[in-house]
Amino acid sequence: MEKKPAAVAWVGGFVLLSLYVNLMPRLFDAGNVSAWFAYWAGFFLLAFWVSKYVLRLDGLKQLGMQRHKGWGANLALGFLVGVVLYAFKYWVYYKFGKYEIAGVREVSFILPMLGQALLAMFFSSILNDITIRGYWYAYFSRRQLLGWYLVGATVLYAFDDFWNGSVNVQNLLFSAILGFAFAYTVLKTGAIWMSLGLHWGGNVMFRVMYGFDGQGVLKLEHVQEGPFFDYLNLLITALLIPVVYFRLRGKSKNNARSVSPPGKVVSPG
Repeated sequence: MEKKPAAVAWVGGFVLLSLYVNLMPRLFDAGNVSAWFAYWAGFFLLAFWVSKYVLRLDGLKQLGMQRHKGWGANLALGFLVGVVLYAFKYWVYYKFGKYEIAGVREVSFILPMLGQALLAMFFSSILNDITIRGYWYAYFSRRQLLGWYLVGATVLYAFDDFWNGSVNVQNLLFSAILGFAFAYTVLKTGAIWMSLGLHWGGNVMFRVMYGFDGQGVLKLEHVQEGPFFDYLNLLITALLIPVVYFRLRGKSKNNARSVSPPGKVVSPG
């Protein structure tokens, strides 16, 4: 019988990856492009080492990255749903007077910002998906405890806000809703791709709206804050749960591999 790594090894590997993901970017300037690429590459090397030599898994693919049949379709569908849901949220904000739109920024600003958003948000999302959802899916699966996976992955993702210094009830609820939806897709497909797509799409749409320094594609004026918009945020984000539930209902990690995007589909972590 194969000897499984002790729980302490799994916890230690998770802490190591989490510290790397959340602390390393604090050591270099946000505008240092080469440092960001080195940081991303370093994560995959570290994750491979942890999975292979600490957890004795078959490399990164057992952390949710196996490219099964339909993985690309799952990624694309998740991205589309994430973009559409967040776009709908910002449209509702506008209709309820959260902000006024004074115009659109110049193409010379929009194109580089969108390129940066697509790249940076992809890596930001996949590092989080591997560290929390893929990593712990491997643990709960090997221990035959998948009944606890949704709870564990949701709680871990919700408290991930700790790294941003913004833990409060509103943020915890928002992250818990997202975390549950993301984890559900991993549970049903056995891989992180749909979760990554949802995460990535929502993050990209957030950057489209607010950019990296508060300046997105649209010029916003008279931006309002308040509990009403917080509740709207939670309510609209919660729509993600029935969307992924009905899309994956009845699927298992074996037959979900055939999931492909429908003809039409009407999420910062």
